[in-house]
Amino acid sequence: MKKKFKFTYNMALFTICVVLFVIFGCFNRNFFTFNYIMDMLKLNTEIGIMALPLTLLIIMGCIDFSLCSVLSLSASLGGIVAVTSGSAVVGLLVALIVGVACGMFNGLMVSSLKLPPLITTLATMYLYKGIAKGVTLASWGTNVATTPIATALGATNILGIPTQLWLIAVLAIVLSKTVYGRTLYAIGLNENATRFAGINVVKIKFFTYMLAGLIFSLAGQVLMGRFSTMQYDSADSYQMQVIIVCVLGGADMNGGRGTIGGTLLGTLVIAILKGGMNAVALPQTQQKIILGVVLLISLITFQIIAEHDLKAKGRARMEAAAAEHAAKIAKQG
Repeated sequence: MKKKFKFTYNMALFTICVVLFVIFGCFNRNFFTFNYIMDMLKLNTEIGIMALPLTLLIIMGCIDFSLCSVLSLSASLGGIVAVTSGSAVVGLLVALIVGVACGMFNGLMVSSLKLPPLITTLATMYLYKGIAKGVTLASWGTNVATTPIATALGATNILGIPTQLWLIAVLAIVLSKTVYGRTLYAIGLNENATRFAGINVVKIKFFTYMLAGLIFSLAGQVLMGRFSTMQYDSADSYQMQVIIVCVLGGADMNGGRGTIGGTLLGTLVIAILKGGMNAVALPQTQQKIILGVVLLISLITFQIIAEHDLKAKGRARMEAAAAEHAAKIAKQG
């Protein structure tokens, strides 16, 4: 018996990518060149890197609005320490430790103290940003110079492909293979039931926020290397774009839904859309309007496909139950 073809949301996203790519390429032939494609992807890598751990948090029913502040704070402190100590390795370690510490603090507030993730991370967003601003202005004025390691991550190529694209590929593979992935879905769908099942929800939430802080700090290294400098507000414009990528990729803000693959496709859609609009010289105001329209369309499409899947699963369960009931009657007869 042939398996029935199923059109998934990820297939819809991939189709959108192809259609957008062809449309923009027809307006500007440079859009099809390898260098333009690499530059287009490179400009959105930091968004994709931050979106990966945020997807895990959203699946779990949480959120982190401090992600860009963690990026700026970790990169700024790491850059200052690297110059002061004369060691790029020490600077990198400090940056990663700062990211982990910020994630641990967020995780402690949300998991142990059970504070609302949205309000908590909004508060820590201003806290981390304030610290980053104070440290940067007190030490280096407005800009922190990049380090050799950050430059290697954000401004070099490996086999002709930007290094940050290799980094996001490795992170995506590792995060998609996490052994506790199913637990995140369980927490997002029903946290109380998961807790009663004997799963340590507090520990998992804490670890996921800590992991997110670490990856946000890696994104900071990439951004600092790409721009050769870092300011305390360098990543502020990325915050909503990262959330849009996650939602566009199929992550449900209520928890329980989302995939790493979907987030990567969402990042690709945004990258193609932004690169294409720049290629046809579309004004920034119109670009924002189009991004909003695309997000709304994606939400509607995701809802339609999700409802169709639920109905299909319901019918399958009813048919299975009916078949089981018929088998019992036949056995009794």
